[in-house]
Amino acid sequence: MQPTTSAAMKPGMKSALASRALGSAAYYVISPFLAIWLHGTLGIPVGLAAAAVGVHLLSMRAGAVYMQFVVVRFRLRAVLVGGYAVAGAVMLVPAALRLDDAASWLAVLAVNGTAVSCANVGTKALIANGCDEDTRLAAFGRLNAAINGGAALGPVAGGWLMSATGRSFPLIPAVVFAVAAVLAARSPGDVKATPPQQGAARFGLPGRQVLLWSCVTATLWLAYAQFANVLPMYVGTSVSPRVISLLFLVNAVLIVLFQGVVARRMQSLAGRRGDPAVIALGMVLLAAGLVLFVPGRGPAWPVVFLGAAVFTFSELVWSPAADSIMARKAEGNSFAAFGFAGLVWGIAESAGGALGTAVAGGSDSAWTGGAPFLVAAALTLLTAGAVVLAPRRRAPLPSGRADHADQHADPVKK
Repeated sequence: MQPTTSAAMKPGMKSALASRALGSAAYYVISPFLAIWLHGTLGIPVGLAAAAVGVHLLSMRAGAVYMQFVVVRFRLRAVLVGGYAVAGAVMLVPAALRLDDAASWLAVLAVNGTAVSCANVGTKALIANGCDEDTRLAAFGRLNAAINGGAALGPVAGGWLMSATGRSFPLIPAVVFAVAAVLAARSPGDVKATPPQQGAARFGLPGRQVLLWSCVTATLWLAYAQFANVLPMYVGTSVSPRVISLLFLVNAVLIVLFQGVVARRMQSLAGRRGDPAVIALGMVLLAAGLVLFVPGRGPAWPVVFLGAAVFTFSELVWSPAADSIMARKAEGNSFAAFGFAGLVWGIAESAGGALGTAVAGGSDSAWTGGAPFLVAAALTLLTAGAVVLAPRRRAPLPSGRADHADQHADPVKK
């Protein structure tokens, strides 16, 4: 691990965050419109187009897990540059070779998603291993703003670009990924993916505490899916698609505008009460936002904008805190930790979205259809209680300090 007291403020780290914002924009330029483009422009059957979207999403979530045994041998700057470069280059292959068949696109999207996954996880590992305890939470907050800024811009531009470019549509994200790779080349070059010690970390395997924390915080991503996937289905009978789009715009804009302010406040709270207090506060806000979604089906639907605002401020709190705690539990083996966590969180998000959408779409009643929000809120509050009440592990003292402590504890010993 290479801590520096100002790592989060270095120009190199800012370049890494900028590359992550562009990588997010490139991914979301094409991802929401992928099935439509594959079917409508290339004539690929709907079923195969849906399969391609599934492969793309799964690769983006799980790619870092099965690539980590290769990736951990490189410095993280090389991982970022390589990930974005491969993600962009592979999108050029179908255009260069005139490949319009489903099998080719399945392969291209699998490689693209895997490369994006490595770059995404690599950025988190770069912050985890390149920032110290005093700057890490704020750096993860800036990362959250970068991700959401790109995710907000991408879909807005993607729909127009798809219509304007036709078969050349994949060239757009290819160019953006290439620019992200150039920016990533300016990120800190001395940060590694794993600590130097031997053992499981050498082979990219996360520790037990990492796996446990991934499962505990999976509740957050199950709850997040209620906003991202279930809410549009739930309120769709009461409002227009334009109103639903505004909900996501509110989410993205608030994150970009307030992440810095909230991160500073939460850094202060963490210094006084510890990271568990920060993430517990985020969970309570998250539960409140979910409950405010329940009246959204019917004449009281404007309340969902209040729910979206509360939900967004909860995300400003819990997302950086969850990453910061994960970074500490990773003990330097950050790429493996965030890779496995991303897989667990992705499964939870997918399951929460699928089950919640099925329930919300299968009932016309506000309380029955709104059950996913209430259940997710209850699970989130239970998780908050568990985080606050869980016993804390004491970190072992460094050998020098331990010897010093022993000498003071027993004055007879020398």
